[in-house]
Order: sequence, then structure tokens, then C-alpha cells
Amino acid sequence: MRRFFWIFLVVGLSACPKDVTKTPVPQEDVLVVGRLAAANESPQEPGVVTLEIRLAMPESIKPVMRKEGRPIAEAQEEMMAKVRVDRSTVCVVDGVAGDVSRLRVGQEVVAVPISGSCAMVGAKTLLADAAEVYDFRSYQVRFLTKSLEQIPSWVNDRRDPAKVNSSGKEVSPVPLAAGKVLYFSAGLLPPVREGESPRGALRPGMVRGGALLPWAEKGGLRPYRTEFARGSWTPPQQLVFPDLPEDASLRVTWVSEDESALLAELRFTGKEPQLVQSTRQGKGSWGPLEAVPEAAGKAAGDGQRFGKQLGAMVWTVYEFGSSDLWLKFQNQAGQPVEPRINTLGAEWAPRLGPNTTLYFCRGDRQLLFAKQTVSEVRLPGNQRLPLLEAAPTADGSLLFYRLPRYTPGELDWDIFVSKKQGEGWSAPVPVDEFRPE
Repeated sequence: MRRFFWIFLVVGLSACPKDVTKTPVPQEDVLVVGRLAAANESPQEPGVVTLEIRLAMPESIKPVMRKEGRPIAEAQEEMMAKVRVDRSTVCVVDGVAGDVSRLRVGQEVVAVPISGSCAMVGAKTLLADAAEVYDFRSYQVRFLTKSLEQIPSWVNDRRDPAKVNSSGKEVSPVPLAAGKVLYFSAGLLPPVREGESPRGALRPGMVRGGALLPWAEKGGLRPYRTEFARGSWTPPQQLVFPDLPEDASLRVTWVSEDESALLAELRFTGKEPQLVQSTRQGKGSWGPLEAVPEAAGKAAGDGQRFGKQLGAMVWTVYEFGSSDLWLKFQNQAGQPVEPRINTLGAEWAPRLGPNTTLYFCRGDRQLLFAKQTVSEVRLPGNQRLPLLEAAPTADGSLLFYRLPRYTPGELDWDIFVSKKQGEGWSAPVPVDEFRPE
């Protein structure tokens, strides 16, 4: 039904009674689709913009509907939407998130309202607060792929296994050596259309005899390592573990500074995740993956060791359809962390920073616990950049994290880096373009 939402939007709003007052009347939430008529900044609220959108069916959809013999509904009278965009809104243009200022008057746009924010004023004005705003082409690529005659090249053209980022998924960055060594996990995304190849780089360990291994074919993950040497990042190399089943998905979440020990989240289809560990001597081969005894008895993963002799650990426990963070100090039993961090939401991806700070995610938000306070981690810009899995270097001067491209089906996640600037962070730089000092 998403594909033809504008038919019901235009017809439904056109049928509103004519004798309503100018007081906003709550209305069922609808996607706002039309052409941008104006973007007005609020002088009282920095970063807040009101988009005036003239409601109309996008021109690029009309030929598709004519071809399919579907009626093209048009509003009998011109209707306008006033959509509030603030610092929590995600604005997507050309498939990537950024400032709403990238939109241009006259452009076809889509606004996804915050639940419960839609209201009518009179018969011709719709009010809404935006959770997300897209240029229509980006929305079409993300949600209406079948209506496209041609898929944009940025969806699946990055396939170089010598690079970190690709058109697949790159997640869970673990920086070491002041940001000059990077562990991450990577996998493929399903093809956009039947008969096409999976999206992403075919990396070491993904293919045997010309066929994808089960973990790669199923969209799983495996860990890789790269380092910055002689002015560039080395081609990522797969981490190999003895007796790891070919259908196992494995995501490394912590590596010791001397690279002799690691923690990882092990997953099999239809089974609960497990927190596992491995060690090695010097730069030798990694040993077998073993269950982490401190996390036994519950579905667990996403762990970090820290403290004297690495005797403390924080990790994610998955239960009751959600997740919480657990903490264990040396010679003590593990227990959930305090209520300022664990809430009714889903907390995951704990990453330790300097001075007893803790980066973690709650749902789709990246948060930081520091100085007894939880705050959101933001990157430069007036609108929200939806970073996740933020991981600082040991001294806190660099932050590695992932950001999405808004592709069909699953999002295409890439790894980025920012430098510390005062109390905030610099603009994101793709890791392949980043040059550690």
C-alpha cells in the first residue's frame, strides 16, 4: 500500500469539511508528498525550519501508473502542508543524511511525520512534525524501487575489496593504535532485483569455488582487519578461526590494544546470539572461539573488556524482545547497569571511552554516559546524522562509527571517522579517505 499512498492522501484531504475553524484539528498520520514551495527558518529556534509543501503526486510516478492502467487522482483545490523540521529530523538527499538546506525550492519531497503530529487547519492546510524528510528520488529508491526504470549507480557500484567501505554493509568499527589499525565486520546486501548479484565487495573468505559461502549468502557478517601504512589503508584481511562453521555470522566488538585477545558476537540462524572470545600469541593465528563464561546463561554479545588485567566487562544481553547492558567487575557477579543507562528501550553496543565514559546505543540513537549524565552524540549540522556503534580511540581524540546510505531493503552501512573538536566532533570522513596523524 505504501506505493500508492498519495492517492489516498490527496483525495482524503480534499474531502475535509469546508467549515472547520483555524484551530488545528488532529488527523490520522499521513505521508506528506508534493513540491517544496518554501523553506522558512525560525529566528527563535536555531536549526528549526518550516517546509511549505504544495501537495501533489510526483511527476515521475504518473507514467508508471498510466502504464499499469491506474487512475491518477489530483486534488480539486490546491492544498499546502507546513512541516516542521528540527534538530532531531533526519533529512535524506541523494541517499545520504545531512542538512535540510540541501533541498531546493521546486523539488519534489516526501516528509514522514512523527506519530501523532498531523493536524488540519481549515480545509487546505496540513500541519506535521517531520521524523524524516526525503527528496523524492531518494524516497523512491528506498521504498518504491519497482517504480524505477533504472537504479542509481550509488546503490551498488562500490565493489572494491581493497577498500573498507562498499555497497554492502560495514559495521562495528574497533580502532586501535591511535586510529591506525581498524577491525570491522562486513557482509553483503541482497540484490535490488531478481537475477542481479548481491551488493558489496567480494572479500577474502566470502567465496569458494565460485560460489558464496553460506554465511555470506545469508547476509551474515565476518570480521576483517586493516591498518594505515605508507599513506593508505591496507586491503582488509579476514580474521580466521579454527572450526568456525561456514554458516556462522561473527561480529568482533572488542580487541585488546596488543591485539592478542578479542570478543565477538556469534550468531546462527534461528538460535540465540552468544558472546565468544579468542586469543593468540603475538601476531600468530587466532585460537578457537570459546564461550565467555561471565556471560553464560543468557543470549549475549557485543562485549568489551576493560580495567586492571582486563578483569571487568560490559556487554549486551538480549531478552524479552529487547536488550540491556550488563556490567561485571573482577571477582564480582555480573548485573544490569544502572537505570540512567538501561531503560524500557533497547540498549546495545557498549564501547568504553577515556575517563570512565561509556558510548552506547538506545534503539537508533547514539548516546554517551559521561559525568553521570546521558546525552546524545551529535555530528556537525542542523539535522540529525543517524550514527551508530560509535567507538573512540583510547585517548578519545578520534571517533569511529557507522552511517547509512538509504538503499532499497536493508540500509548500506559505511564506516566514518571524526576528530574531537572542543566538546563536539568534526564532520564525518569516510574511513578510506581518512589519514591518521
